[in-house]
Amino acid sequence: MSNLKSRILVGSAYVVLTIACLLFDIGSGILYLGIAQLLCLNEFYRLTVSNYSIKKGVFGLIVGCAVMILVYGNQDDVISLGRLNYLIIPIILVYLISTLYNKSDSWISDITASGFGWIYISASFGLFLRLGNVVLPGDKFSLLPYNGRLLLSVFILVWVYDTFAYLTGKRFGKTKLASQISPKKTVEGLLGGIVFTMGASLLLSNWFKGIGMEHLMILGAICAIVGTAGDLFESRLKRSIGIKDSGNALGGHGGFLDRMDSILFAGPASYFYFVYVVFEHPILW
Repeated sequence: MSNLKSRILVGSAYVVLTIACLLFDIGSGILYLGIAQLLCLNEFYRLTVSNYSIKKGVFGLIVGCAVMILVYGNQDDVISLGRLNYLIIPIILVYLISTLYNKSDSWISDITASGFGWIYISASFGLFLRLGNVVLPGDKFSLLPYNGRLLLSVFILVWVYDTFAYLTGKRFGKTKLASQISPKKTVEGLLGGIVFTMGASLLLSNWFKGIGMEHLMILGAICAIVGTAGDLFESRLKRSIGIKDSGNALGGHGGFLDRMDSILFAGPASYFYFVYVVFEHPILW
């Protein structure tokens, strides 16, 4: 199978799986993003933790899952884990104690990488998943509020931006955006991607009839601009290590972290925008 056919097959499977899981119900949405969090965190540790292996990193992955669940579950207006939120402290303490048996000279940097991974990846997925609990006008739920359309919209807008930023940059790109981090990205590609993404956000208006067009356009801009920051952040990380892709699990598409880098920034930003601006709802931590 040619590389192009392989990329198309893997990319199509990724898109179909994302749509199906996020739109089916709250269980499949949580499971999908939970597995994505684990896969991304595992790749991040492979890049940043010395002599990493699944066996060595299993405790860090478990803590990452706990962080995601606790960040997501701490919503007093929707669901609440109550005193379970305090479990994160003893869980982290047990993890730190377990690292005492780490004989590596990079012991402190490994601990730092683990903690940063929980913030960069696990907490980001938890905040993004909260976006699925935002109740829109006209929504009706039988049990817990879940709005997979909002979660999927962020993915769609990021995909649209990536596609048209690439096409616009390839055709008109002259001014480098961040040449030392990602040489192929251009200012023209960024601007073209933003315009197309804001336009695409208007096509989603049938999903969100209770939200003004201006908010949808701003959502598109957020996914484009903040998503680009997430892409550049991961590129900077990979460049500092001297690698091109975070992994090879997805063939020509790279690793899981390569596919989710923009979501890690755009997802939480979209959540905060909807909660603080669109609905002016205080966030209860």
